[in-house]
Amino acid sequence: MSHLKERKEKICLNCNTDLIGRYCHVCGQQNLEPKETVWHLVTHFFNDITHFDGKFFETVRLLLRKPGFLSAQYVAGRRASFLNPIRMYVFTSAIFFIILFSLTSPINMNGTGQDRKRGLVELERARLRQDSIATHAKDKGDREDAEKASIKYKMRIAAVKHVYGDSTDRKFDDEELDMAIITDMTDSLQRGDLPQVVKDRLKQNITERQFNERNGNLSFFDLGRGYRTVEAYDSAERRLPEDLRDGWFKRAMVHKLIHLQEEYRDDKKAFKEHLKENVLHSFPKILFITLPIFALILNILYFRHKKQYYYVDHGIFTIHVYCATFILLMAAILVNKLGDAIGVGWVQVISMILQLGIWFYILIYLYKAMRGFYHQGRFKTFIKYFITCLLSFIINVILFLVFIAISVISLG
Repeated sequence: MSHLKERKEKICLNCNTDLIGRYCHVCGQQNLEPKETVWHLVTHFFNDITHFDGKFFETVRLLLRKPGFLSAQYVAGRRASFLNPIRMYVFTSAIFFIILFSLTSPINMNGTGQDRKRGLVELERARLRQDSIATHAKDKGDREDAEKASIKYKMRIAAVKHVYGDSTDRKFDDEELDMAIITDMTDSLQRGDLPQVVKDRLKQNITERQFNERNGNLSFFDLGRGYRTVEAYDSAERRLPEDLRDGWFKRAMVHKLIHLQEEYRDDKKAFKEHLKENVLHSFPKILFITLPIFALILNILYFRHKKQYYYVDHGIFTIHVYCATFILLMAAILVNKLGDAIGVGWVQVISMILQLGIWFYILIYLYKAMRGFYHQGRFKTFIKYFITCLLSFIINVILFLVFIAISVISLG
């Protein structure tokens, strides 16, 4: 409540309604003196923040501890003590995707950011670090992992020195380092200073790796029907009888694929990174689209209770489930990053146990929420929980594939 002085005039300054009491019964504005001091502005600001924080943390506490409770309270009309579900969704989803996008960039989507470029100095430091871990590790598994990593760095260092020289200042990403190892192995085969069994195995591995390097990234572009330009494709189509030509949709897709091939022919890694980034930024849209669909599934499953639960009630329940999922996923991501950042064996074990606990709770949260909101028996709830999860999975996969196609089309 504001500490400003109440006006003597009993007319609302906002809507000119005659007042009875401190608040306007039409617009809700307090009947206070309009002039404020700086101190009033500052205290009002902090009061609003602490009021929001108190509501938010109490809402989060009940959301996670008592699944389904907040939805039941909202439907029953008890809403003033908790954060509005829409505001809750906007806030939690925004924070979740900010964290996800900042910690899961296309560069480190495949792991822990190992695609950063490193030179001989960085590789040597990494090798020494792994040797130190192997020397001081008490756990046998940690020691063996460190020894394997040290051997891998030794191979990379030797390959770089052989291919580029001992004094090279060039920096390499993981793919370039692997190709340096392949080149080094190929030279070793040509020198003939390896046993025949090793030669045969290396030949097989090198052949497979080089085939993947040449063709693994081209499988998508092969859909361009082997044409290098749109003009070549159109010319070939015009020479065909009309009933054998591609339809408008296939023709448009081939045009797009040929354009992509022309743009990314010399940099297919850039194509993959741009595609990953587009797909990653599609997740908020997919979740937003699936929200009303998820509510519709629940509306169908609980059709016998349509007088008790309207579609909007299922929507409120869905929003609360999504908010809880965002918060739990944020916790799992932050625990994982914290364990990786500290890098101590027992901390990583605790981090892994916590992550497993969080993922298990995410798995059972919907079931517990359905029990808490719809108040049906365990067997009925489990059957509906299973159907809901199955249908949601299928719909999410379909939407994911659609957004991948849209991401491909939007490239270039």
